[in-house]
Amino acid sequence: MAKKKRLGILTVALAVAVVIAGAIMVNGAIKDAAKQQAEQKKLEAEKQTEEVVEEEPSELEATLFFASDYQEGEQGAPSDNLKGILNAVKVDKSSLDGMIFCGDYSNVPGKSNHEITPEPAISEIKSIFAETYPDLSDDDMIFTQGNHDPLTISINAPGIHEFDDYIVYVNNTEIDFPWQQGKTSNSLYKVTHTAEVMKLRFEKMIEQGEKRPIIVAQHVPLHFTARTASGHGTGDNLYSSLVFDVVNEAANELNIIYVTGHNHSGGWDNYMGGSCYFKKPGDTILIPEFDKNRITSDTYKKETLNFTYLNAGYTGYSKASPDNTLTGTVCEIYDNKFVFTKYSSEGVHPLSAAGAANTDPDDSSLIPSDNYSKALESPQKVERK
Repeated sequence: MAKKKRLGILTVALAVAVVIAGAIMVNGAIKDAAKQQAEQKKLEAEKQTEEVVEEEPSELEATLFFASDYQEGEQGAPSDNLKGILNAVKVDKSSLDGMIFCGDYSNVPGKSNHEITPEPAISEIKSIFAETYPDLSDDDMIFTQGNHDPLTISINAPGIHEFDDYIVYVNNTEIDFPWQQGKTSNSLYKVTHTAEVMKLRFEKMIEQGEKRPIIVAQHVPLHFTARTASGHGTGDNLYSSLVFDVVNEAANELNIIYVTGHNHSGGWDNYMGGSCYFKKPGDTILIPEFDKNRITSDTYKKETLNFTYLNAGYTGYSKASPDNTLTGTVCEIYDNKFVFTKYSSEGVHPLSAAGAANTDPDDSSLIPSDNYSKALESPQKVERK
């Protein structure tokens, strides 16, 4: 009898222990679940904080339009091309505060050394803008000189042009940054002088604490291309490192955007993305090396950019591949960032295509594929200093 009673007590004790153990396990599971839930909430809160920071309101200060090379070609009349691009822009951007055109306004076979007056084409461009953006005045338009254009009254003077929310720095081809630099007399002197003047002006801006963005507008690019090399024979932008070094140094302190045109035929910029290329601070770029006793260069340095660098977009014709789309570029200036969007007549277009080797002339051995640009969609944001 005593045994049975003791057994019953043991049974009850075991049952109680099981219940207690179960309760502990359930309690542990509840705590684990609560802990996981708390961690999840913390992650969500951090994510929301990141989103709030990302979406912090910005004040739009100015909207600019860039384009270049308004020349008749196989892709139709440049007037029709520009109208189509601006109509696409107008869908998204109701107003513009400024326009910069990076040279070459006419195309006559056999005439390219500043021989064709740009005046009729510039008048046509102004008329097209008057139709699409009537509030944009002539004073808000900058026209730089290309290798086809003589210096006429409508081409803006080189140097600084100040606006309330930005500065445009003009380099013209005849005086400041020539094309075919290797075979054109006095080019080394001209580019050296341009670099020295830019250095002095940028140093003064830094000293004065200039915060407005500076858009450097010129026709001939800075980067190494097949035009620079021996296969072309002219050393097109042979001395560009002189200007690049000055600009890249100044861009440690200043907000600089460098906009160019020129290479819209022959596939010169294929490794950069053809007719659409864009690089921002931190990206790498190939800059020609030069020997002053040679008129071309097949060597270059890979440099890291401190400024934003892009082609304006071509509005006349483009034979470049892998992307030969005719485009213009919108730059929105905010108080804390820049936003860049390329447009074709079809609407928003990639800022950069994936790079490829040139086929004519073949530069596959000149520029290794690891230097080819990557495809890049519009829009792209660049933080403002």
